[in-house]
Amino acid sequence: MGAMRKVVGSIVSMDERVPLDDLAQGLDWVRWMLRSVRHRCEGVVLERPDASAEIRLLWRGFVQNRFEANLGRVLIGAWQASADGDMRRLIELEAEWAWHLSDDELERSIAAGRLLLSSTRGARYQGALGHLREAVDEGRAKGIIGVVWPAVAHLFQLTPAALLAEYLRLEWETATRDLYGVNEPRLTYSIPSVVSRVLNAGAADEPRVLRRRAMP
Repeated sequence: MGAMRKVVGSIVSMDERVPLDDLAQGLDWVRWMLRSVRHRCEGVVLERPDASAEIRLLWRGFVQNRFEANLGRVLIGAWQASADGDMRRLIELEAEWAWHLSDDELERSIAAGRLLLSSTRGARYQGALGHLREAVDEGRAKGIIGVVWPAVAHLFQLTPAALLAEYLRLEWETATRDLYGVNEPRLTYSIPSVVSRVLNAGAADEPRVLRRRAMP
């Protein structure tokens, strides 16, 4: 428990000087890399609404009840496991991500993760991402976005703050891609604000080891 708190606390310290404006702007090359997920997936965890009027309420519920409560913590843990080259831990965290999802959300998370694995197959010196890809090919892992994206983010040297921000942006842009006149959330539920809360909460919280969920 102490070791995990030290790890998460170190992440907060390392990212605390990242300007909020940088997280708000997003990274064009990350958006390009994630384009297949954004354009081809019917949502990731956040469901796609039928009307623009619904998205703010859906986003607020997703942020409060899902991302800040557990999914953000799993992403950070998977980033650290990728940095450590700890495949056992990555597979545990994949099961934890699945545990938090409905069947439909899990199906979408697997589809998104496998699209990202496919689009990054040609990257060089893949490290943990390459080992995760082998585990998926061999049936030892499912390729869920909650561990694939942190492995990709670590490969491309994104900080944990950028990891979280770009994941949130992927959820938002996938959910709103067919809606018009919808801008990114601001103030309390803006992407930088959510990232800040997840990182700071992580210093005092500890990822729980949850029972494995049977995955299709």
